[in-house]
Amino acid sequence: MKKLLILFFSFVLLTGCSGLKNIQDLSYIVAIGVDYDEAEEEFTIYMQGLNFSNVAKQEGTRSSEPIPNLIGVSKGKTINLAVGKLYKKSKPTLFYGHIKSVVVTESVLRHTFDDVLEVFGRNRSLRPNMLFFSTNEKLDEVFAAKGLYDYPPIYTVLLTEENHESLREEIGGTSLMRFRREYNEPMGAAMLPIINIDRQAWKGDDTNASLLISGLDLFQHGSYKGKVSGEDAIFTNWLNSSKSKINYDVYMDGELVAVFYMAAGNLKKSFHGKGKDPVFDLTLNVQAELVEIIKSTSYDGLKEALERSIEKDIKDLYTFGIGKETDLLHIGDGYYRRHPEQYKKLKDHYAFFLNAKSLQATDVDVTITNFNTYNYEKEKKFD
Repeated sequence: MKKLLILFFSFVLLTGCSGLKNIQDLSYIVAIGVDYDEAEEEFTIYMQGLNFSNVAKQEGTRSSEPIPNLIGVSKGKTINLAVGKLYKKSKPTLFYGHIKSVVVTESVLRHTFDDVLEVFGRNRSLRPNMLFFSTNEKLDEVFAAKGLYDYPPIYTVLLTEENHESLREEIGGTSLMRFRREYNEPMGAAMLPIINIDRQAWKGDDTNASLLISGLDLFQHGSYKGKVSGEDAIFTNWLNSSKSKINYDVYMDGELVAVFYMAAGNLKKSFHGKGKDPVFDLTLNVQAELVEIIKSTSYDGLKEALERSIEKDIKDLYTFGIGKETDLLHIGDGYYRRHPEQYKKLKDHYAFFLNAKSLQATDVDVTITNFNTYNYEKEKKFD
């Protein structure tokens, strides 16, 4: 009798796994897009679904047949209601445990961003390190984009890990956890990478739509402040990321003379003065590799031109930021931690705390670490 009871309980325990499904019997949701219609006060949810065939690799090969990339669409007064409607209409069952990215539209940023952040931040089934983006494109077209040579969407920037191959990225992704931390800071800007579609870079039998990060949406004190795009966005990301490297053109008298590949150390802020307003200096150490010489010039002359050019770009970026009442260089992060009493007084006086006089001095020190087979002698010219 005792043996029969043991056998019975063993079967009961084993049946606990009976509800599990095989991996090929699930539809994996890997990205969610959120749009908002202000007039209808309604959300539109887009889901990018892959099945096991999209994800699995068989001994380093991939299927020669195109693998479907499905995009689900649903509407609802809340995000959860819209997701629930789509779930009821989907077989094989949707699985949300592998969501890697969330993309929101500009309408969401302007009208209901705090609500969306709260929904995704409170959902325990979602990983806090999933990537977070904004876009001005149509969400179904963003999710329809594939990698080159018809590789599945998991090879696009939308679904690669944060800081993947970061030493070569110009603007990398940001995680939901990191963005929410910066978004809720009392000082300093939060920046959300903008996903765009490039239909011109690669040509083939069909149109090859590639995804790229083209800019940053800016937030200060939880308020949306607009965008920084193009080269300014790349330079902003470079200054704020110790892992980022960029190509940088150097001009002398309006003429291109050289191209460098640069990594930056931490941008150091030195605060001084006892007034209630932050007054500071900036110091930046740069490691630069010479990529190409276009016009012969002296070592010292080129080094000085590079340093002055970076200094000017930092000042221009700072001016651009205060014009939007946005702390692009994260000056305030250090200020309120080092001077909490002054910060309390500052907070009571100003909605925004920086002005043109706050930045006193900018010093950039460049070390050229590699000359890429170019021969030179100091005080003489590159050959």
